[in-house]
Amino acid sequence: MTFSITPTIGIDITNTLPATLYGTGGTSQGYTAPYRLGQEVWGSDGKRYVFAQAGGSISASTAVCTVSPSTFQATNSGVSYTSPATAMVANDFGWFSAASV
Repeated sequence: MTFSITPTIGIDITNTLPATLYGTGGTSQGYTAPYRLGQEVWGSDGKRYVFAQAGGSISASTAVCTVSPSTFQATNSGVSYTSPATAMVANDFGWFSAASV
């Protein structure tokens, strides 16, 4: 199991956060997403992870994702990032990985 090695407390790069709890803007029902869109951490697997929001449905572990550098919306096309190991629906939040080399 991969875990964050960046010195930030509480990061779980294996889970996705549902839009039903956090809403499309990251705040809903009194909850705020615990990470900032675009936040980056290093994983124990040597990969860099970026916190982004799904721009649509994305299958689990999709290896052809793109994350917009301005909005941090992820789509299931491109070749730069791999989606989390759980399927995502539009507006879900999660950690997308990219090879560091």
